[in-house]
Amino acid sequence: MREIKIYTDGSFKKNKAGISFLIISPDKNKILGYTNLRCKKNIQAELQAVIHALQYLLHIDMSLENQKIEIITDEISIVEVFSSQKYKIWDACQWKKENGGAVIKCAREWFILSCLVKKIGDMTIRFTKTSKEDRQNKLVHGYANYARKLQFCKKNFIYIMEAENNEDFVFKEKVNVSENKEVIEILNMKRPWKSNKYKADFKWYIEGQHEIVYIDTNDIVITEESHLNCNSLYFSTLFRTAAESHKISYPIAVRPLGNGKYSLVVGITRLITAKLFNIPRIPCVLTDLSHQEFIKKCLINADRK
Repeated sequence: MREIKIYTDGSFKKNKAGISFLIISPDKNKILGYTNLRCKKNIQAELQAVIHALQYLLHIDMSLENQKIEIITDEISIVEVFSSQKYKIWDACQWKKENGGAVIKCAREWFILSCLVKKIGDMTIRFTKTSKEDRQNKLVHGYANYARKLQFCKKNFIYIMEAENNEDFVFKEKVNVSENKEVIEILNMKRPWKSNKYKADFKWYIEGQHEIVYIDTNDIVITEESHLNCNSLYFSTLFRTAAESHKISYPIAVRPLGNGKYSLVVGITRLITAKLFNIPRIPCVLTDLSHQEFIKKCLINADRK
């Protein structure tokens, strides 16, 4: 099985980014693409470099049958998210945190890239971290810097260069990747975190499949970083419902700590509501998993249905 190597890099400064990619395919000329665009963060530039590379692959309709794609980037967070398939967990919760906001900063770029990866095939693509000494990485880094210094290019247009064997790159064409039907569909996809922004979407509890126990609210503590680092919450109608009924209906998930104490796994807004309204006991599902492990398990179970 042959492998296509794609080196990508982004160069960011003062709300402007230059991006570049290099495609090395067996028995074909090397292809180098570059362009620039407006950005607010360096991670956006790095993500856009990968996005444009995959968009170009779809644009030229390159046959990927019996081929693997290795995407080589110097941005470790991209490697980690796609190697662990963390984006599938984000899919399961519709790219939202419990407060209704986007699950990660620069969600638009992460979402588009995840859609491209799924379109091409997540088993076809693997992500690896490059080294600064890699000659190909130095090449794309240089062109990313060059692209950033140019006047703004037309949106979705990429300058394409080509090189035979070890010869110098020569300009080939300027392409509009958004003319591709598959790319258009992905770019126009509804951003899930923008619909029903404050609605809780990830419903993991199924009546009859989970055993419910009632635990004293004061015996449940918050220990996980994912909850401790949460800087905003949205309670929707939870307060009104709790004030009127003085109970929590939908369960939370907790992990036993010993000594009669439990750590919250899922359900921070319901736990806080119960504590604020002095609701003495709350319905719980016991688990030995962490927050991330619990969501991943629910995702796997949902896929099996």
